Amino acid sequence: MAWDDETEVLVIGFGGAGAVAALTAHDSGAKVLVVEKMERGGGNTNVSLGGFLCPKDVGGALQYLESLCSRGFRTVDSEMIRVYAEECYRNKEWVEGLGAKTHVYGGAGFPQLPGAESIEKRMVTGKNTVEENSFWSFLRSRVESREIPVWNSSPAKELIPDGNGAVIIGAVIQKEGNLRKVKARRAVILTCGGFEYDDGLKADYLKGYPYYSLAPPGNTGDGVRMAQRVGADLWHMPGVSCPLGFKAPEFEAAFYIRPPSNRFIFVDQQGKRFCSEVEIHAYNHLVDWFDTHTLTFPRIPCFLIFDEQARTAGPMGLTSMGYNRGRYSWSKDNAVEITRGWITPDDTPGGLARKIGLDAGFLQKTITEYKRQCESGEDILYHRPKDKLSPLGPGPYYAMKLWPCLLNTQGGPRRNVKAQVLYPDGRPIPRLYSAGELGSLFGLLYQGAGNLGECLAFGRIAGREAAKEPIWG
Repeated sequence: MAWDDETEVLVIGFGGAGAVAALTAHDSGAKVLVVEKMERGGGNTNVSLGGFLCPKDVGGALQYLESLCSRGFRTVDSEMIRVYAEECYRNKEWVEGLGAKTHVYGGAGFPQLPGAESIEKRMVTGKNTVEENSFWSFLRSRVESREIPVWNSSPAKELIPDGNGAVIIGAVIQKEGNLRKVKARRAVILTCGGFEYDDGLKADYLKGYPYYSLAPPGNTGDGVRMAQRVGADLWHMPGVSCPLGFKAPEFEAAFYIRPPSNRFIFVDQQGKRFCSEVEIHAYNHLVDWFDTHTLTFPRIPCFLIFDEQARTAGPMGLTSMGYNRGRYSWSKDNAVEITRGWITPDDTPGGLARKIGLDAGFLQKTITEYKRQCESGEDILYHRPKDKLSPLGPGPYYAMKLWPCLLNTQGGPRRNVKAQVLYPDGRPIPRLYSAGELGSLFGLLYQGAGNLGECLAFGRIAGREAAKEPIWG
């Protein structure tokens, strides 16, 4: 076979996992090339808050993660969880060992689970800009300081197996309009993200429609399909990290919606509340309910209903994260978004209901009943925390359509504790590795900062193991 370029470890995708894998493989003595589909690297890592999981002790983290995973698809064995917990425990040491400072900003997303007290979320201490968060800036600068080559605007098209179809020996990369065969003399590492923008994969694996995305538009399931073509098993395909958000037709990505006041509720297409609205870590499980009588998903879209005090309390859209960061600045009082037609106003709940297609009587009844529960100090229907119970006050009133909006998908090629991609029978596909959200160990439930923790943990594992592979050819 004639090759156009050659390296030892080829990393496909220059986000958090790709950067960590490249750094580790390079520092382990391997020659590394990184290829990136988009004009700039960063991926979901750069548009996230930039937090990573780093437990205080391995034993507690094992308890917590085993409990979390047992409530999901139950496909992650205890050895995988152990390796993830041990490697995440080293995240702070690794990051700070490369010259960054870090600080704690949060803990367990599910404090009711055993071992939750051991969970810490950390961030790289530094300046966040509209171009980069501090975590991605740190990783990118470390790759650049080592002069590891990165091909931007160079999507991978397919993996290249050997003549027997068994060993991955390179990949076809589109660079400057030309298809180039890149020889990987040690290994290929897939770190090219999820399928947030692939309608076919979303239709196959996610319940409900539509799902929009907060992520960069390059995440179109390339790694999933490349791995499938060489026989990889898949896992956790329905797993997602998914808040509620708003999709404006003028923008490719959606906006993360986080009301700045407690004076709001969510209602379905009948005007009824369906959840506690706050402190929820899996909104997709609340809105993907299918009504077998109407044969619809009556919560996709659902509606955010809020009052005048909430409107003036601050922006509904959180533009400090997501692909729209730097592309749009949400007005402080939401007035611009009302003018744009993103937020619907009316003086009365009944008038608002009619404008957004809800039953006026149902919506008024919902607001009245919610007010009564706020006054009693107990949400007997959905157990919204007492300190978050605030009735809707005087009008005007406002509504926004909300959809499930993906931070990221979790599914992809199954990997083992060495980050090797696996066949359906559990055998490793020789010289093929993966890291990051492409085949994450998270499934039904997701712990915040867990994906970047995984980028660090399995990025290091993949980089180490790939660099150990004997050189061929």
